[in-house]
Amino acid sequence: MFQTFEAASTPEQGPPRLAALREDMAARGLKGFLVPRADAYQGEYVADCDARLAWLTGFTGSAGFCAVLADLAGVFVDGRYRVQVRDQVAAEFTPVDWPENRLGPWLCDHLSGGAVGFDPWLHTVQEVAELRDDLRTAGLALTPTENLVDAIWTDRPAPPDAGFFAHDAALAGESAADKRARLAGALRKAGHRVAVLTLPDSIAWLLNIRGADIPRNPVPQSFALLLDDGTCQLFALPGKANAITEHLGPDVAVLGQDAFLA
Repeated sequence: MFQTFEAASTPEQGPPRLAALREDMAARGLKGFLVPRADAYQGEYVADCDARLAWLTGFTGSAGFCAVLADLAGVFVDGRYRVQVRDQVAAEFTPVDWPENRLGPWLCDHLSGGAVGFDPWLHTVQEVAELRDDLRTAGLALTPTENLVDAIWTDRPAPPDAGFFAHDAALAGESAADKRARLAGALRKAGHRVAVLTLPDSIAWLLNIRGADIPRNPVPQSFALLLDDGTCQLFALPGKANAITEHLGPDVAVLGQDAFLA
């Protein structure tokens, strides 16, 4: 498969989508809502169903985010994308040079009190902590909520359902069992019971598996828990791990992805 450079959205699609998002924000009493490019896995690439930033704004760069307020929608991009963003977004969106302009101070400059909503699945703990510290100085609250973009994206693509497949230990250089045992020893030495894995690249390496969820990038979208006894729990959408049950072995349990949070 070759890269096509086809645009998933065009500038004129952005304004009505932005208006719908603002209507939902107002109904929920939110002064702002954050739309990052990141997905729940915090990987470098996202599936079509997670391309919320591109769907809302038209911007298709590999990094950035949008802060939507009632009268302003800042699209934060770094130096790689400052020409591209101006070609891809409508006039209703305001490009913001980032990281020169940090999100926290920017929000404090444009809001006075109220709540800024965010989807906690799409941000790291560090991002949330730093932003909360910034907003507190201006009397702003950072409020977790369901994803407001998903609520208005009526034709959102389904999550990728391609099955996982095994990556031969001869190619990996080490068996998955040896990797799990080695890392479990490090967990015990550090006094930890479990490591929580959300990055598909890390799970692919640990379990010697691959996936076809992202074009041209063989990562298996999933979550995992590695316990200090070397056993592991793999959380994936139904059916995705069916072909690798024997490869994973008895020490790796496969569970539905909706069981991960509990």
